[in-house]
Amino acid sequence: MRRDPEQVLDEYLVVLAQSGEPRAWAQLAERWAPKLVRHAARVLGDADAGRDAAQDAWLSAARGLKRLQDPGRFAPWLYAICTRRCMDALRAKGRVRTVRDAAQAHAHVNGAAHDPRAHIEAGLDLTAALRDLPGDQRAVVSLYYGEDLSVDDIAAAIGAPSGTVKSRLHAARETLKRHLQGEET
Repeated sequence: MRRDPEQVLDEYLVVLAQSGEPRAWAQLAERWAPKLVRHAARVLGDADAGRDAAQDAWLSAARGLKRLQDPGRFAPWLYAICTRRCMDALRAKGRVRTVRDAAQAHAHVNGAAHDPRAHIEAGLDLTAALRDLPGDQRAVVSLYYGEDLSVDDIAAAIGAPSGTVKSRLHAARETLKRHLQGEET
């Protein structure tokens, strides 16, 4: 079985970084920081929040790298840390959103203007559709489609069985399909 040269390089850099080689850690950061930022931005639906979550994840990874027992599992391990930071941010954002949603509902009940075109345009917006997915589904979609991870690697990254990953992907696809067809989700 032929191994991916990129993965072999990552394993080598992880081993060097675990032994205290700062240049190896810098190379890992150069290779992986942009991937983490993309993943976090997709999960959070916001580039700035994605950068913050990725930076937090990277700091956690730096502190915990010596505990990584299998350098070949670096990618799922790193995405797991980043995904947890994103879920933390989504939970915090959810507390803020609850207050904002209540205020918007109050305004709607009290006769605030509503533009019907906004609903139609929102139905065609994939970014909005992804942003409306629950955080756990958004993370799985990001890792599967955005980072091209296998179901098994995603399962390792989020700490869930492969069947759970598959069911979250299926549920996300169904939700996205309904959203893009203009149905209520």
